[in-house]
Amino acid sequence: MSALAAAVDRIIPSVDGVPAGWEGGVAHYLETAGRDLDWARPHLDRLVARLGAGFASCPEHDQDVRLLALSAEAPDEVAALVRVSFEGYYAARPGFRPAGLDAVGFAAVPPGVTAVEPDPLPMIRSTEVRRSYDAVVIGSGPGGGVAAATLAAAGKHVLLVERAPVRSNAALRGDHLHGKRNAVYDPSAGPGPGHPRELRLEGGDHRAVDGTGDAWLYGLNAMTLGGGTRLWQGMAWRFLPEDFRMRTLHGEPEGASLPDWPVDYDEMEPYYSRAEQELGVAGQEGALTARTRRSAGYPMPAMGSEPARELLGRAADALGWGWGPIPLAINSVPRAGRAACVRCPQCCGHACPVDAKNGAHNTFLPRALATGRCDLLQDAEVVEVRDGLDRASVTIMADASASPVELTVDAEVVVVSAGAVETPRLLLASGIGNASMGRWLHDHRFVTVLGRVDSPVKPYVGPGHSVATLDHVHGSTIPWGGGVLVDLMSLLPLTSAMAPEPGVPTWGADHSRWMRDGRRYGFGVFGMGQEIPHADSGVRLSSSLRDRWGRPVASLAKRVHPASEEIEAGMAVQGARWLEAAGARNVHRQLGTATASAAGEHSCGTARMGLDPASSATDPFGHAWGARRIVVCDSSLHPTNGSVNPTLTIVANALRVADHLVSAWPASTAGRTA
Repeated sequence: MSALAAAVDRIIPSVDGVPAGWEGGVAHYLETAGRDLDWARPHLDRLVARLGAGFASCPEHDQDVRLLALSAEAPDEVAALVRVSFEGYYAARPGFRPAGLDAVGFAAVPPGVTAVEPDPLPMIRSTEVRRSYDAVVIGSGPGGGVAAATLAAAGKHVLLVERAPVRSNAALRGDHLHGKRNAVYDPSAGPGPGHPRELRLEGGDHRAVDGTGDAWLYGLNAMTLGGGTRLWQGMAWRFLPEDFRMRTLHGEPEGASLPDWPVDYDEMEPYYSRAEQELGVAGQEGALTARTRRSAGYPMPAMGSEPARELLGRAADALGWGWGPIPLAINSVPRAGRAACVRCPQCCGHACPVDAKNGAHNTFLPRALATGRCDLLQDAEVVEVRDGLDRASVTIMADASASPVELTVDAEVVVVSAGAVETPRLLLASGIGNASMGRWLHDHRFVTVLGRVDSPVKPYVGPGHSVATLDHVHGSTIPWGGGVLVDLMSLLPLTSAMAPEPGVPTWGADHSRWMRDGRRYGFGVFGMGQEIPHADSGVRLSSSLRDRWGRPVASLAKRVHPASEEIEAGMAVQGARWLEAAGARNVHRQLGTATASAAGEHSCGTARMGLDPASSATDPFGHAWGARRIVVCDSSLHPTNGSVNPTLTIVANALRVADHLVSAWPASTAGRTA
């Protein structure tokens, strides 16, 4: 046995007959990982040189002592060994099942379930693109999907442009090293090479990050057909009425901008009801809907209960808190010709194995295409938008991942739905947008509180978050609108391995036993709350970095306002109360989970809508101030982001924006020059 193999087997030794690390998957990983492990190989070579040729023949106790000593002498080399060992042993990857998954009882698809691959949506080739359309829609996520479906249903001819290449559901599922939520290497739902971003750090330093690297640094928004809704867990909340009146209720903290929305809940309510029906939401009326007037019920019953919901439900009752099952855009029963959820354990960040998860890709986009008036062009990026008195136009780089072809298409209106980073970047690079365009980038604040329970309540059964309380949203317990508290979803094996609970060794036999037996007793509460838009956060154009097309890339700055930190602290306190009421021990806040990146999954606000061009980038219906024929239709429009997941609000607001565009056509595209 080589020194490296012996060292791997001390990081993950054989316990009770379970294969050790080297034969259990790490050897295969080192042979097949390719460039992913270019960073690690020099560290491992130096480690092997330090260990010496005789290391493999030493007694196991002596090997452990030597590795412990090297943890102090050469911490980077040992850290690389641990990380590579855990990645090879505990991470699912295409075509190979490492032994660690069986050791902890993880099955990506439940026994007896056969994964299905939906038929691909019909799309056109670059040679079939017409020179002129009624509308060009940029981006196929929840905003663009709604816009395309609404316009096509109204008789408009639409070109829907999605920059991601064609990817099957299988290619977007079951890879724990490249999946959206856990990508440490080239994300399967990323932009691909040639699309760097610039991070503007506090202190004035700038850092370039590429879309083929760490997704947590680059930004967690999925870039695929259907956008984030293809890979989300599906929490489908309505914002509360108070979320539309933040300035009225809370004023404006110094250094922040906390506006009211130009619409209120009553105006949004019919669109929320439509969104729940047209997207497909499973939910239950009760404590979680008591503060949001409803004109229609949920189209599907809530997902069935499970141990975490029952435990935290009893605890909430003891505290006098309202609680209920989380509304999810997932089929709890067969619907629309697609199966019900099979409760796989990797819903969040992965495509559904049975196509039960509802998103733009299997709801709004098929409806748009079924009209015969929507052309879908994938693997194509719009690189410039031009506004005009009579027509707008776009420049498209089609066949982007193969042999790029430049196309020019004109339209009565261009709908930009590329997300809170790429929408303002594209518009600013095209010379469109006022002084507010790109400003006020914000997301949500996130808190994780952990503890240990007497009986396992979160086995590897999905879809993930199950139970919630809204008692701390616009309540008296947490300032600035507070946030929703939910149960922590079951973590993937690799995530648990890399971050064991306090007191558990970071490697070795005791770590392996904890992964097999002790990990299941860990449990947590997750808080998601308001993020106060900071004056220094935003998207602008880099002065030096260019993408593969020679266009300036997004330069991102994200600053945390003290009011946001107050929200985090409040959620941590209330989350701990909930866990303690459930009987959890060793309750503590996990640090470092407050936000994902400068461009998190819930990013919004960079083309905020409002009544005054002096303080907003678009009017209440998404028309860019100063432009005639440019409409924004995505999360960029949200002036604030509520205390819950924003996707249902993106869909509802997109329905409102698209309906207005249709009803005012073409008058709505003339004269927006304020």
